[in-house]
Amino acid sequence: MIASPSSPLIPSPAYGIARQTSGIPLTPCDENTMTEKIAETIQESPLFKHLSEADVKALISASDLKIFQPGERIIAEAQAVDHLYIVLTGRIRVWTLGPAGEVELKTMGPGAYFGEVSLMSGNTATATVEVKTGPAQVVALRKEALLAVVERDEKIRKMLQGVTLARAKDTIGKVFK
Repeated sequence: MIASPSSPLIPSPAYGIARQTSGIPLTPCDENTMTEKIAETIQESPLFKHLSEADVKALISASDLKIFQPGERIIAEAQAVDHLYIVLTGRIRVWTLGPAGEVELKTMGPGAYFGEVSLMSGNTATATVEVKTGPAQVVALRKEALLAVVERDEKIRKMLQGVTLARAKDTIGKVFK
């Protein structure tokens, strides 16, 4: 089951919309489960634990639960990034092209997030992100909602800037090894 940007959007009574996965219609139970997974993921993320209830609800309403299959690309290097992704299940592989070819940067699992480097810098993706093992379920948090919270909240801004800097240094170290 793959959720694609062209999948129909379904109103969620609690938090807005959920994206339907292809091939299987959502029942109210499925929709509630998706909304609960999104809410739990955001509320438990170290990035968002300190936020007000209003900010958490805004982030939840701006999120979709997406499912990707092994080998499927979530982010392609040099392309625009419109979401911050938080991994629920599966393993995610992050790699980039260096002077000598592919450079493995990181493998991530549940609880990890990615996409923040491009969102914080406003630039295109600096790496390709794809599913290593899965299927992988990820919460996709829309850029506009995240940046609105980042603008108001110094703690989250500093956390994301710190992660962005650390990942940039790590990438440079691995690419030019």
